Amino acid sequence: MFSAGAESLLHQAREIQDEELKKFCSRICKLLQAEDLGPDTLDSLQRLFLIISATKYSRRLEKTCVDLLQATLGLPACPEQLQVLCAAILREMSPSDSLSLAWDHTQNSRQLSLVASVLLAQGDRNEEVRAVGQGVLRALESRQPEGPSLRHLLPVMAKVVVLSPGTLQEDQATLLSKRLVDWLRYASLQQGLPHSGGFFSTPRARQPGPVTEVDGAVATDFFTVLSSGHRFTDDQWLNVQAFSMLRAWLLHSGPEGPGTLDTDDRSEQEGSTLSVISATSSAGRLLPPRERLREVAFEYCQRLIEQSNRRALRKGDSDLQKACLVEAVLVLDVLCRQDPSFLYRSLSCLKALHGRVRGDPASVRVLLPLAHFFLSHGEAAAVDSEAVYQHLFTRIPVEQFHSPMLAFEFIQFCRDNLHLFSGHLSTLRLSFPNLFKLRAVSEPLCCAHSSWPGTAHPSPPSLWRSSRPWWTLAQPWRCCTRCWTCPA
Repeated sequence: MFSAGAESLLHQAREIQDEELKKFCSRICKLLQAEDLGPDTLDSLQRLFLIISATKYSRRLEKTCVDLLQATLGLPACPEQLQVLCAAILREMSPSDSLSLAWDHTQNSRQLSLVASVLLAQGDRNEEVRAVGQGVLRALESRQPEGPSLRHLLPVMAKVVVLSPGTLQEDQATLLSKRLVDWLRYASLQQGLPHSGGFFSTPRARQPGPVTEVDGAVATDFFTVLSSGHRFTDDQWLNVQAFSMLRAWLLHSGPEGPGTLDTDDRSEQEGSTLSVISATSSAGRLLPPRERLREVAFEYCQRLIEQSNRRALRKGDSDLQKACLVEAVLVLDVLCRQDPSFLYRSLSCLKALHGRVRGDPASVRVLLPLAHFFLSHGEAAAVDSEAVYQHLFTRIPVEQFHSPMLAFEFIQFCRDNLHLFSGHLSTLRLSFPNLFKLRAVSEPLCCAHSSWPGTAHPSPPSLWRSSRPWWTLAQPWRCCTRCWTCPA
């Protein structure tokens, strides 16, 4: 997974003993106490972060060093790079009793987001999560929706909602839902103003042009993550941030808890003609803020799927298309679980998407959320998901087992969807030899993520292998094909 140089650096960082680390921290303390926080301080903090993040167990730092890191993080005139490194080091130490950050007097939103990230890594001690959420929300309410600093606070709010659902009151959640609608749907279609070129720059050269699609065509619909430009405006950055937190907000911001349906008998719409009628009539009436956000989220995902059909001019944009497709399908799955009327509006689009990506080896990662969608909603929509399931478990492990990241995601997909495989156990058993190939390839990643999701501290080495393998069945299983994974 890493280059030889990166592996060498990680090995050196893991081999550093506590005595060497103590001496290095003393040197860092002297640098942080100096008036000029120059390149030497930046380089030393980068090395310290590598040392404490390279091991699966926590490194202990001297209290003086921790106090100086906290003080540097709180300095208003401190360079941003140093503050980011201080926050990253303190997060790696969390949870820790030696941390005592005060965030309520922080004025800079960028600094507030860094301090809040450390506090959230501490866990919900003394209801810190709720306090951080209320503080960030006050900062959001005190600024205009177009404020350039809001995008630093949105990731913190997304994390707060995930860690502590129900933190926000109903009126606060309504206000933020309205803001998200504005950011997702009404971002500017003009590029941001370039930096002034000085006296010799001409006014014509400073005029911004329109944003474009990934294939170079001028964008005519609303702005999305896949819209391209040389410079983005503040509202366009907020559009990107809003989409990045959209799924978490839809799942956890409701008063009923994460992922629950509305209380207006929507569950009875599943499989009925009422949902089809509501799908066509909802656009003609004024929707409450939360339902309006769902409608805008649905339009946004449809637009992303349409943009993914375009041929990207740059490889980076092509990779971004695939990542956005994965997120768009996951958001649509959440929308269909919360409001069944979206299911009938999504099916034709997702069927066409599956037909397009199933033959493209470069888009194979998109098949996992698509398979989850059809396995979850196929029965309600009267869709036969057997073909999707067969293709996923017979072709993908055979052809793509050499990709470590895909292997890891496939194993995670199997673990997360075991409850949906009850009707397909025969295919699952026949696919086990190839699934073992995936398990072998993804072994380093599975070890590295053995404690995810959870606290900042992974499980001790003695417990890495003690958990029951995910593929263990109730009855003994024997491979009928005598593949390379079986004993002789």
